Amino acid sequence: MRRNVRLCVGVLALAGASLAQFQYHAKIALEDGTPLPTTPMVTAQFTEQLQQSCRIYNKFGNGDVIYTAVSRLPPYHTDECPVTIRLKGYQTANVTLREGAVIVLKRVGGDHEGSTVSATALHAPPEARKAYEKGVAALSDQKWAKAQQEFERAVAAYPDYAQAWSDLGETLSQQSKPKEARAAWERAVQADPKYVKPYLQLIRLALSENRSEDASHLAERAMDVNSLEFPAIFFYHAVANLNLHHLDVAEKSARRAVELDANHEIPRAENLLGTLLAARGDRQGAIQHLNKYLELSPKAADADKVRQLIADLARSPAGEK
Repeated sequence: MRRNVRLCVGVLALAGASLAQFQYHAKIALEDGTPLPTTPMVTAQFTEQLQQSCRIYNKFGNGDVIYTAVSRLPPYHTDECPVTIRLKGYQTANVTLREGAVIVLKRVGGDHEGSTVSATALHAPPEARKAYEKGVAALSDQKWAKAQQEFERAVAAYPDYAQAWSDLGETLSQQSKPKEARAAWERAVQADPKYVKPYLQLIRLALSENRSEDASHLAERAMDVNSLEFPAIFFYHAVANLNLHHLDVAEKSARRAVELDANHEIPRAENLLGTLLAARGDRQGAIQHLNKYLELSPKAADADKVRQLIADLARSPAGEK
């Protein structure tokens, strides 16, 4: 007990000392490279090793963060500060700040598509970039018509602006204009064939329109561009081939989606793989992946249905796999 008291006193004494010498700097950026529309909310988390002297001192509009952190354990001062970062229109990030770290926030989306930046953005003239930035801000606020207007200005000023075409398609889709959205996404692919995001948007549209053959072909094209960073490609490929009753292909892609999704950003991949394994008679494998899905998404809309499937599988004859 005395040791703990001395340790606590030592930490507090250090915390009360000049923390300025232990200030660290990190940066918050957006995946598309645009300026932050507003200042993110950065909240410090606390672990058993950290005192509440893990504090955020300044957050500037350009994304710079100054912070301090004091540990319960030697050497007491540390550059590691676990935080939660929230910004409207972007995924909440639970990360650890470190000296010089750049934290990239990803857009809110159903499939967590990863970093999706087109090389064409590097050549956008100022007029187009300014319009694009305004469009992104409007998109974050779900002001679809305003966002559409700004993205249209961006592509008018710079017709090869793949990111602007992609986001224009998103605003059109949100306004129930699938034909126009599809044309915008196809323009994005034409402008930059190596830009993955519009492939995923086109795949989702194809699946929603029951064009599974098209969705499968689009996913295969996207795999050729960049498959390792985008587990959603394999997820959609599996869905399309399940619809086409190509179960071997669907299972292979579902397994690859689960394998690549290290951060579990696509829980549905676990559900899909479990469902496929159940259909193929692998009872134990199915239960394992379905339980993982419920662990990741306990409040999912289909959670009760999945629990019932698990119960049915558990009652299957012991001789089955």
